[in-house]
Amino acid sequence: MNAEKFSLCVVGCGRYAADFAGSLAQLHEELDLFFASRDLSRAEEYCRRFGGVDSFGSYPRAAEDARVDALYICTPHNLHRQHCELGIRHGKHILVEKPLAHSLEDASAIVRSAAGSGVNLMVAENVRYMAQVRKCRELVSAGAVGHLRFIQFQEEYPFQPGSWRSSRADNGGGVLIDGGIHKVHFMRYMAGEPESVYAAELPKAMGGQEGEDGMAVMLRWSTGAAGMINHSWTAGSPRLPEVRITGTQGNMSFVVGSGQIALESNDRKDMIRFSPDRRGRPSMVHDFVASVRENREGETSGTEGLKDLALVAAAYESARHGDAVNFKDFLSRHWP
Repeated sequence: MNAEKFSLCVVGCGRYAADFAGSLAQLHEELDLFFASRDLSRAEEYCRRFGGVDSFGSYPRAAEDARVDALYICTPHNLHRQHCELGIRHGKHILVEKPLAHSLEDASAIVRSAAGSGVNLMVAENVRYMAQVRKCRELVSAGAVGHLRFIQFQEEYPFQPGSWRSSRADNGGGVLIDGGIHKVHFMRYMAGEPESVYAAELPKAMGGQEGEDGMAVMLRWSTGAAGMINHSWTAGSPRLPEVRITGTQGNMSFVVGSGQIALESNDRKDMIRFSPDRRGRPSMVHDFVASVRENREGETSGTEGLKDLALVAAAYESARHGDAVNFKDFLSRHWP
């Protein structure tokens, strides 16, 4: 590994990869970017556009190149296992887009491949790294609203998935595994592992896709606290991602990415403001690089990603059968 700069190759040059690369300008001094696509001209375009070092016309060539320290896997969900294992075989550290894979079977295989290989595996769960979300966790842990009673996270967005995202098999489901997994991770980050999960698929509002376009998920913790996720692709006007947390002594609320948190407790109202961190990606990548250099797990390790996916899978099981699922029992049946 280069002692001065860390080299990360973006594998898969789609729209989201462009968002990712474009958000890392502040890491220029510590990070060299490479780009790989099955279309060399596209990889070359991204390399020019985002100030990369070099480009590759195939994923194996990127994995084999000695200049590359790690791969950022930004390919369709059903290809994550194939591309993660390609990098692991060549000793590359892995930062993989959420979800870890389109199925628990593939996700478990990725975690097993990384274990003992000498490479770090981390899931690109950027929501955890937003300054606003981290401050929220700090306030909850400090008892700013007392004991947790209720966590609500909802979003409705007029998104029309296309290509592989419209396939249940390739995507692994619909809206919940795609964008809803961010909200699942947020719930676990704030309150730990839930005791049970109950989910219901909403009537479809969008056409042309096999997976669900709306899902309501209720979580229950052993403390008695509850959580609600409402995440939908909708034909109507967008409802921005909004969090509300209620405790025994107050509450807090915020729109994700707004750069502020409204806190009410003991007849006092405060508006906590800080520089907006709308995506959290620079902090996420910084943690990934630091975890490699310090030989430790990143905060959103492969194991964390597997637990997020397991909770999504438990919600899907609940929606299919119409009953609440005991999450501890579900993990015992499905954990590798």
